[in-house]
Amino acid sequence: MIHRMSPPQDPTSTPMPRDLKPMYAVGAKGVPTDDDHWSFEMKWDGMRTLVAVEGGRVRLTSRLGNDATTRFPELRPLGDALAGTDAVLDGEVVALDEHGVPSFEALQPRMQVGSASTARKLAAERPVVLMLFDVLWLDGHSTIELPYRERRALLERMALTGPTWQTPPVSTGNGAAVLETATGLGLEGVVAKRLDSTYQPGRRSDAWRKVKPAASQELVVGGWLPGKGRLDGRLGSLMVGYHDEPGGTLHYAGRVGSGLDDAKRARLEALLEPLARDTSPFDRTPRLPAPRWVEPEVVVEVAFHQWTGAGILRAPRYRGLRDDKPAAEVVREA
Repeated sequence: MIHRMSPPQDPTSTPMPRDLKPMYAVGAKGVPTDDDHWSFEMKWDGMRTLVAVEGGRVRLTSRLGNDATTRFPELRPLGDALAGTDAVLDGEVVALDEHGVPSFEALQPRMQVGSASTARKLAAERPVVLMLFDVLWLDGHSTIELPYRERRALLERMALTGPTWQTPPVSTGNGAAVLETATGLGLEGVVAKRLDSTYQPGRRSDAWRKVKPAASQELVVGGWLPGKGRLDGRLGSLMVGYHDEPGGTLHYAGRVGSGLDDAKRARLEALLEPLARDTSPFDRTPRLPAPRWVEPEVVVEVAFHQWTGAGILRAPRYRGLRDDKPAAEVVREA
């Protein structure tokens, strides 16, 4: 009888991680001046997603750790594209408009889809695109301790470009030119990553910096004010704020009513109704007519012109829900 021997096991291999969290960038006012030590890429306005591919099967996880696989069925063929390679990748799911520019508003129905059948219908009508920018684990080996330049080289060798996924180009140096290009294309900004930086799961690090030519901010809803006229008794504007540090004091940042249509208003009312409370969650609140306070759990994206000296938003406009981001982590960005 012939006894077949199993192939030797790689002693350095590790199981695919199941609980990784994305690494986050800090807000910055401008690109680094020592830009030959940095890589620059476009900032994609979408939903941050970790992608695990194992045995050809694709699993998508939101930044909160929730399974998002059924929301984006058009990304499943990525498993076939990897052709037997197992990997954990980092990226952003975006919905592109007719000009090829990411539209966070267009992505909203996909982020909030409630059934697999509806997701398939929406995917057929307007497929999303997964923008890939990092690799965290590859064929039995963690890569998070490798410097970014080496992780990026691994990602580029995978040549992941397909009908609903891309590996967008990056630039070493020339940060000001990249930001100018992003502004001209109508993109949200750029992300600068130190070439020698390791990947720090779940942490916000100065080794990654995001620079936005136009101001936008994630904010926590702490209450709402009733509207007038046809909106009498209904949600007219949101009262929003930010923490001084993750999990810290919640500071009032103003009211947001512009950008709300009837569908968005109804969605927010349904989310906020069960969160009603009697007192303000903000540290200080100006006198307001008939405020309706809520537990500070809902996160929204708001575009605005600038901050006032008192820390209040100027000309804010509602952009959409951020149910992929924890309220406790929302702080004011630079």
